[in-house]
Formats: sequence, structure tokens, C-alpha cells
Amino acid sequence: MRVVSRLVSTPERRETTGAVAVHLAVAGIGFTVLLLINRHLGHDVEWLLYRWDSGNYLRVAERGYPSFIPYRPDGTPEYSRLAFFPLVPALIRGVHLLTGLSYAYAGVLISWCAATVAAAGVHRLVRSAGGTAGAGYACVALWSCSPYAFALWVPYSEAVFSAFLVWALVALMAGRWLTAGVLCLLAGAVRPTAVVLIATLVLTAAWALLHGRGGRRPWAALALAPLGLLAGWLYLGSRVGRWDGWFEAERAWGQSFDLGISTVRFAGDLLIYRDPRTAMDIRHAAVLAVVLLTAVAVLALALDRGVPRVLVVLVAGAWVLMMGTPGSHYSKPRFMLPFLPVLLLLVARPLARAPLGVRICLYGGGAVVSGWYAAGLLVLFEGSP
Repeated sequence: MRVVSRLVSTPERRETTGAVAVHLAVAGIGFTVLLLINRHLGHDVEWLLYRWDSGNYLRVAERGYPSFIPYRPDGTPEYSRLAFFPLVPALIRGVHLLTGLSYAYAGVLISWCAATVAAAGVHRLVRSAGGTAGAGYACVALWSCSPYAFALWVPYSEAVFSAFLVWALVALMAGRWLTAGVLCLLAGAVRPTAVVLIATLVLTAAWALLHGRGGRRPWAALALAPLGLLAGWLYLGSRVGRWDGWFEAERAWGQSFDLGISTVRFAGDLLIYRDPRTAMDIRHAAVLAVVLLTAVAVLALALDRGVPRVLVVLVAGAWVLMMGTPGSHYSKPRFMLPFLPVLLLLVARPLARAPLGVRICLYGGGAVVSGWYAAGLLVLFEGSP
């Protein structure tokens, strides 16, 4: 928080407070809808909080990582919690020990605190990119009620990762190289998708050095940025006695880079209704929309000279990684959640000029739909969202 406060001046803090209030209001509505539907379906809160990836993070916090990788009879690895990076479980365990909260509620507290910090960063990012205060509030609200915003409410890693990612971008755009490097380091200990942020910092620093800007600080940022990711890989590998332990565990989740072949096949099957039952699954429409609309949005941002190039590089890299990694197609929209505020720049600016009543209805309705869709993803549908 001290790092964040250095990036926000006193006049800006009033706007930041407003952005936080918008996020908490919208997220609070969505989370309430999710909890009400979950209760209506006969499940308690702890059951919900242990669903899918939440359960993996919480059980790592409770029991630690496994000491071996299980294998199937055909020699391929079984699913293992070794694939989940260590910083979020460490934070959950720390909050549990300090507060006495259950692991599940400690995880919720961390996600909400981190998402709040991220929301403040989203507003600051929009302002740094030349947007108005209203555009900043619109971007925060749209991000907070997006279809996969549930990952900001439950013990997933997206909230913590989003906080580090967004404020690293703010620091990078302000030329605060050391701060950006430290935040990249921390992001790398949360999710391996931090490779996109690290690559963005590397390219930005290289450009600055090429033009003689920043002195030695870009070099320091370059040295710091990948350390969290490398430490995460090595730590997880050490749990099973091999340096590539994380990569071996990831084979079970299908996360090898295949240049987009699997995603193209998936999209093609949906577009030609190869399996009508599959095509009717609402999640598949969401995945297809994310893949196609993100590509269009990246092109639109690239053509908009008012958008800083660092943001274009970031979302282009995120799209390439999302497109090129097979894994679970259901998770692709969630993968884009931390990067979504940059894409929302395209609609936040015009939306900010809409009448207040229209915006309130849009955000409130979006929050209700977000909570309803989250119930489907977490409670009803099969397959990790």
C-alpha cells in the first residue's frame, strides 16, 4: 500500500475514493446475488468458496504442496496443486494465522482487499492514459460487473494479480522504473501469466534505454521484473526435486503453447455447430466472444493514437498467450479479467458522457447479471471456469 500511495497525489485521492466506492457497490451487488442463488440451491458458503481453483489455493494454504507428481497409466501427469503459484496461498495462510479467520474467509478477505486496490489502480490507469474522472469510474464499474468478475470475490488469484498488474502499468507509464520492477516481481509470484507484464516491461525499458531515457533505472527494473516468476518456478520444482516440476505438473492442465491451433479448432467447431449440445452452452459463446472481440479491441487500441503504446503491447501479448494456450477453454475469459480494464478504455470514455441514471441502471443491472452468471459458473456448470 505504501508503494501505491506514492503513485497517487493528494488531489487524486478523492477520485480514488470514489472509484473504490463504485467498485465496492457494484461488486457487493454481484456477490450478494451469487450468495443468494447459492443458498437457494442448497449449498452453504464454505462449499461455494472451495469450488474449483479456490479449493486448490485454500488446500495449498492448509496443507502445503505435494511432494510428488502423480502419473496416469499412460505416463501423462495427473492434475496436481503444484501448478498453482505460491504467493496467494501464502497470503491466505498468513491472514488465517494473524486473524483466526477460517482459510476460506481469509481468502475472501484477501481477494476483496486486493480487488479494491486494483480498482483504485484502474481509475488511475485511465487518468494516466488521458481519460477523464468519469471515464475512470466507468471503467472501474464495467470491470467490476464483467461476466467473470466472480474471480475478484472468491479465493482465486485474479484479484491479487490484477492489483500488481494495474499499478505496475501506472508506474511504468509514470517512468517509476524501480516501482514497476518490484510490482512485476510480485505479480510473477502470483500467476505465470505475469510473463505478459514482464515482456511489456522489457520492451518498454529497452525502448527507453535505446533513446537514452531513465538512466540506470530501466536496467534495475529489467533485473527485478522476472525474479518472482523464476522464484515461483524454482520453488515449486524444489517441492518435487526437479527444476522443471511446475512445467511437468502443467502438462496435466494442457497449458503448453500450441500457436493457437486448439483455440481455432474450438472456435471452428462452435461456428459450424459440430456438436449442437455443446454449441448451446452459454460459456462457449462467452469464450468465442472474448477471443474475437479482444482481437478487434487490440486493433482498435493500436489505431487510437491517444492510447499509450505500452497498453497496446500488454493487451496484444495477453491475446497471443490466451489464443496460443489450449488448456481449459472455459478459463479464457477469466484469463483476460486482469487485462480487461485496458480494453474497456474503448467504451469507458463514451459511456462516461451518458446520463447518470443510465449509468446507474447499466452498472446495477450488470452487477445482478454478473452474480447470476457467477452462480452458473461456480455452482451449476461442470468444468473449471
